[in-house]
Amino acid sequence: MALQNAGELAEVLDGADHLGPVFARHAYGMRAWVDLFSAHVADLPDPADKTLLAELVAVNARHMMLFRERAAAHGSDPDAYSCPDEGEVIYDRIPQLAGAEELVGYALGSLDHFAELLGVYRGAADGADGEAIDSVRADVDAARERLRARAGQVALDLAAEAHELYRVRELAEVPLYAAAG
Repeated sequence: MALQNAGELAEVLDGADHLGPVFARHAYGMRAWVDLFSAHVADLPDPADKTLLAELVAVNARHMMLFRERAAAHGSDPDAYSCPDEGEVIYDRIPQLAGAEELVGYALGSLDHFAELLGVYRGAADGADGEAIDSVRADVDAARERLRARAGQVALDLAAEAHELYRVRELAEVPLYAAAG
């Protein structure tokens, strides 16, 4: 699934310094992801599934701190980010997920979408921003590979659901970046 508005996003990022709001947005999302996915880890009976999800949460926590730092470097307060309703729907869904298959699928869809965004962001990034994005992208690619290896049909269905929710969010988010500049 390709990012529907990649061209518009690239144009907005090229027009001014919009990486600060981008980093703040993802720091917010990573924090929500860490909080919400970590709540499921204790309920997973299989030690391998528990380990997989706990490691994904830990990597997301590290990325959250890195993106908070990059947002601040651009003068964006990561704690001031206001998520649009289209984004909150993504996080509202996570507590409803049940079992490893659903969690794996939703995480996979989320990370697939994030990988597409990182590709666009990288085109607007240099220096420390580029290094941060490259580091996160390597971790995201490794996580996607692990999740794909674990995913069954239920997971693939949930990945598609997550993709759709993120697609709608991007349509709302990109104009907010444009307005920030």
